[in-house]
Amino acid sequence: MTASKSEQGGGQVTKAKVLYADDEDDVRDVFNIVFAGEFDVTCVADGEQALTAMSHQAFDVLVSDMRMEPMRGSELLARAYEQFRDTQRILLTGYSDHDDLAAAVNLGHVFAYVQKPWDAEQLRLTILRAVEQRQLELENRRLVEELTSANARLKDDLESVARAVPPRPRLHVTSPPMAKVFEQVVAVAGTEASVLLYGETGVGKELVASAIHERSARKRARFVAQNLAALPQELMASELFGHARAPGSGSGSSSSLPPMATPRRGLFELADGGTLFLDEIAEAPLALQAMLVRALESREIWPVGATEPRPIDVRIIAATNRDLLADAKDGIFRLDLYYRLAVAPIYIPPLRERPEDVRGLGAPMLEAAARRMGRMLPRLTDAAWAVLERHTWPGNVRELSNLMERIAIYHAGEEVEADELGLPTQVPATSPWGSTESGSRLGTGPISVRNLGSLRNLPSALPSSPAPVSSMGAAMARDADTIVLRVPETGTTFDDIEREILVQILARAEGNQSRAARSLGLSESTLRSRLKRLGLKG
Repeated sequence: MTASKSEQGGGQVTKAKVLYADDEDDVRDVFNIVFAGEFDVTCVADGEQALTAMSHQAFDVLVSDMRMEPMRGSELLARAYEQFRDTQRILLTGYSDHDDLAAAVNLGHVFAYVQKPWDAEQLRLTILRAVEQRQLELENRRLVEELTSANARLKDDLESVARAVPPRPRLHVTSPPMAKVFEQVVAVAGTEASVLLYGETGVGKELVASAIHERSARKRARFVAQNLAALPQELMASELFGHARAPGSGSGSSSSLPPMATPRRGLFELADGGTLFLDEIAEAPLALQAMLVRALESREIWPVGATEPRPIDVRIIAATNRDLLADAKDGIFRLDLYYRLAVAPIYIPPLRERPEDVRGLGAPMLEAAARRMGRMLPRLTDAAWAVLERHTWPGNVRELSNLMERIAIYHAGEEVEADELGLPTQVPATSPWGSTESGSRLGTGPISVRNLGSLRNLPSALPSSPAPVSSMGAAMARDADTIVLRVPETGTTFDDIEREILVQILARAEGNQSRAARSLGLSESTLRSRLKRLGLKG
């Protein structure tokens, strides 16, 4: 243990500064002779001189005799404690000074006390410990100040980011249907139940999932969202559950998958403690569905290639625009997974069923789009809003957002009339849950059916009344990618539409079910199930 504090330029060592107060000249001389070689010693004759010296320079240690006049050592240390708290204090005391010593110790004025007559080595070690204590206290204070400053900068940075990044849109509640949704959100948020959100594409399922998370006990943890339709099926398990280092990931591996050279955390682990939102859950293949069932049952996951499971604490919110019970009947969705996800099902109505929300949603969207693009805010007339409220919104909230951005682009700073909205004409919007613009049956008029690969999304759980295919009328036109159907004045059902489409597709495929299934984007087993349900023979 040495008395040196630091090295200055040129290698010179700075000695610890020690102030010694004693009213006896010969004792001061002895102290100086004993310790001047190791410490930078300053000696004074009384308490006032000591306080004056400390006001002119900083000392590491103050050593004071107890019995001094007119200021006793205990009083000097008390005043030094108040005025120069960084300086450590040592009191030299005799056997008869117990009362003063007890008061000084109890008030925290002394680092240590040494009995007189003092032993040089004992006092030296005590001074060294006091020097180290002062350095520790100064270092701790410096670190606390740096941490406080860093926290303040971080707070400023976070506030700047929060101002720069637009907040997540809030759930808009105006119409009675959305008021019901909000009631369900509040009810389920305080639980740990899995939630299944269902409704048409673009109705705002992720927004509802986020609202549940933000009102739950998990709101301080992460909200992780993933659309399963955006993932290749062969990578879904790795993305959700992560992977350990693959044994065959070296240069000799013949796998077509990306090499898993390093472990990677999946979305379940990223969302640990929070909420994992799985959109388009119907896109999960059966093998992945089985893994999801196990994760929900056991609260643990098996990363791809791992030799042992990992515990997880995640709330699952899933969403779909499909009829999962119908998919389960067709054998493409596990019924046990459905019941584990649909503990608390919430139906989100399409925008056409809540026209009161159009203006409340659209106006903030328009303002945000104009602000983001740096354009003047357009203003829609009441007549324009009325037209939007009557629109059927097949794309739902997503279509409304798209329209508001388009208006911000083409009509910056202008007043927008109804005839300037540029709304497309479209097929009446339909839903797998039995809601259409005019009930469960379509009205009259021609329907142009394109992109037949999306037939898998046709509703299969709607009420249907058997009707001969001929009641729909003959197909008016056929080409490589279009079927046009005539709907009778009495209306028809979706089963009738699907039946007619399947008849024509099979005719094109010359009765080959494999070819017909490929053209529709369906598996052959699903096509056979549909044909059987609709009373058709392949």
